[in-house]
Amino acid sequence: MNQYRQWVLGAFGMALCGVSTLGYCLPKLGDDEGYILVAMKIEQGYVPSHITIEGKGWLSDLKLEQVKPNYNYWLEVVDAGSYTWDRVYLGKRTYIDVAEQGYVINVEAGKINYAGHLSMYTEMNGSLDTLIGGARFYFNNKASQALEYMEASYPEVLTQYNLNYTGKEKDHFFEYAKAIEGNQL
Repeated sequence: MNQYRQWVLGAFGMALCGVSTLGYCLPKLGDDEGYILVAMKIEQGYVPSHITIEGKGWLSDLKLEQVKPNYNYWLEVVDAGSYTWDRVYLGKRTYIDVAEQGYVINVEAGKINYAGHLSMYTEMNGSLDTLIGGARFYFNNKASQALEYMEASYPEVLTQYNLNYTGKEKDHFFEYAKAIEGNQL
């Protein structure tokens, strides 16, 4: 009987996901889990096929696909810990190794964790398999844009969990926004 009840509650929960405000449904967080908000901006050039982010521990690596021109965001449930930008794949055999730059997103349990945007500029040849002119990338804080994205795309998650900046430098923007808007961020 208990398994039947769990199945019915799970089916009911999935049905509610389909009628949520924006049609998005993310699982609730476990005790040692947090949300990771990964952000990338394609300044100019080739749109990557996917990116990888490396975590510590078994099955903690992330492969993020469906990259589009301009701004990209991914919100995922992960174990608390540190996650490092690993590679940006421009094709099957061509990638940019960004791990050595040390772009880290620290994830605290019970929060939505944002550390900054990876911005990238590339120049590719006509067959899109070789970089010409190289690639330039940098990691910077665009907290106001991250907040706008969360408010527009995941308002239900934003009302349940605090938005947390975990970049290298201290930034109190999310606390400031929470104070003036009266929202939980």
